[in-house]
Amino acid sequence: MRTRLSFVAALVAALSVAGTAVVSAAGEPIVVGVVISTSGPSAPLGVPQKNAFALVERDINAKGGIDGRPLHFEIVDDEAKPDVAAQLAQQLIGKGAVAIICGTRTATSAAATRVTVGANVVQLFLTPSTELWKTPKGVAKTLFQVASSSDDEAHAYVGFAKNKLKAKTMAILHDENQYGTVAAAATEAAGKELGMTVVANESYPGDATDFTPQLLRVKNAKPDVIMLLGATNTPALATVQARTLGLKMPVVGSSAILSPAFLKVVGPGEDQLYAVSNLDFTNPDAVSKAAIKEYIDEYHLPLVGFGGFADDSGYLIAKALAKAHGKFDGASLATALETMGGYHGTSGTFHYSATDHNGLSPKDVHMAVARKGVWFTID
Repeated sequence: MRTRLSFVAALVAALSVAGTAVVSAAGEPIVVGVVISTSGPSAPLGVPQKNAFALVERDINAKGGIDGRPLHFEIVDDEAKPDVAAQLAQQLIGKGAVAIICGTRTATSAAATRVTVGANVVQLFLTPSTELWKTPKGVAKTLFQVASSSDDEAHAYVGFAKNKLKAKTMAILHDENQYGTVAAAATEAAGKELGMTVVANESYPGDATDFTPQLLRVKNAKPDVIMLLGATNTPALATVQARTLGLKMPVVGSSAILSPAFLKVVGPGEDQLYAVSNLDFTNPDAVSKAAIKEYIDEYHLPLVGFGGFADDSGYLIAKALAKAHGKFDGASLATALETMGGYHGTSGTFHYSATDHNGLSPKDVHMAVARKGVWFTID
């Protein structure tokens, strides 16, 4: 089993009894509710998240749990439906979950926040949607993000398109939902800052299967690159149709397309396809290398970026629970997260504070390229 040296060192200190670390967890479990999309359109991202939580739970409990108590992630499926996510979050809190991790989609995460904020329960969410915690009224005390922001992602892929692909113009093709709309706005803003001209900005319904009108307008605009901002299979269908219609320019996407399922749809022969990633597949550091190896050994599948977000959120909440020593109300756990210091995970090094509930920096974002049906990170 892998170890996270910074986490384990803190955990051993917290669990020491007369100088001897607890080596097995017993007693009443500490339950953290996990509301993710393991079915529906976001399942290619939600299933890896579920798998990652299982490994985190196993590893933490093998090291003694939290204050000698086992940690349990109660995982439920929101079917990628916001109303279901809110109901499940409410049910989990009612059953005694001390924190909620939700979710795979921005819309489900946002729906859950309306429950967790009202109940004063800490929620970690696994999407680039900074607007959930960074509100017009200030920082939402109990909401924490475990993914790079849409702004940092946009600066990474727009900068890559300009500097590496030598693109001067771009078309934006995005899901019309909250995630896609925010990502499109961040992309347009990054384009203005970095000197890239947007020649088309087209949206599509999340369940779309025909993108012909949007793609014909993109084709007529003659962009140097297409920015594809949506999740998993729907943008994959758009990519296939773009190539069928003769759009041969590079396609650059956000982290939500970074899955093997996306590449299965577009086919192994697809080239000029890029996406951002927090997880470094090609040159992983020790933490990421251990996480990737453990996941492959257990599931015989590659670890993807959203699985990395789940891995990090599991360790982050465990570290907060250990630091809080039984004070699991929202304010206490939020303070524990804000003051725990840096946590180095698969997505980068998190430095939460009272004013920053994202914690990551632009340097934590990598670019990835698809080659023969596999994602590789590149400098």
